[in-house]
Amino acid sequence: MLMFLPIVFALAANEPAPAASSAPATSTAPATGGAPASTTAGGARPTPLTEIGRVRALPACVPIVAHANGAITQALDNDRTLAIISANLHNTDYDKLNVLQRRNAVEALMKQAEAMRVAASAGDAEVKKLRDYAKASPDPKRQQELKTFADALGGALYRQKKAAVEFMRDITIMRGREDAAEGHAMMEANNPHPIVRDAVATSQIPQTGGPAGNVLPVPPTTYNKQFQYLGDTLDGLNAGIQTDEGIAADHSIAATAGC
Repeated sequence: MLMFLPIVFALAANEPAPAASSAPATSTAPATGGAPASTTAGGARPTPLTEIGRVRALPACVPIVAHANGAITQALDNDRTLAIISANLHNTDYDKLNVLQRRNAVEALMKQAEAMRVAASAGDAEVKKLRDYAKASPDPKRQQELKTFADALGGALYRQKKAAVEFMRDITIMRGREDAAEGHAMMEANNPHPIVRDAVATSQIPQTGGPAGNVLPVPPTTYNKQFQYLGDTLDGLNAGIQTDEGIAADHSIAATAGC
């Protein structure tokens, strides 16, 4: 049976976020006012997204922090899931797996993608609450900070959901083609074509075994290329996710403090 590779990267250089009940309200994320780290010139690395502490938060800020951390947790969990899926797509030798092993491997990836889709939807529900708080804020500056934070975090969750849905769609299409090929092979085996008597025509038909004149389908040997392509596609989508998360991190403190 296929043993899935452990996650090889997920928010590298990030220390684990402290528990919500004991973390300080301050953060190592840069304060707003200057150019955010995720948008500076020279392609600077986006600011890592972490949960927000609550100990020093004013009572009015506690619900905002709770919803913010709810959305952040879903986004970070999806980052890890996406990294696991990508690592398996790039590093597993699918061409050497038998049919059952490959099917089980793909089914596991589909379940992970579905979990990512569900988590993104749950996170988006939290983001909608943050947008409601932004609209109700009497302070125009905090209103803008909270809206920017919510929009960026919502953008990351949307991209994660899109990545999951597109991956599952591509796998479904791939499976459909495999099923069609298997069905065609069964029809060929059960209903052989008449023997081709034209020597010229016969020489132009690729023979892969079986009665003369019958063309049997050749099993595909490009699974690795197909899955690596899917992994590259997910990596491309992940770049946008990290950018959105960096913007959210840059505005997280100003958005959830001083209510």
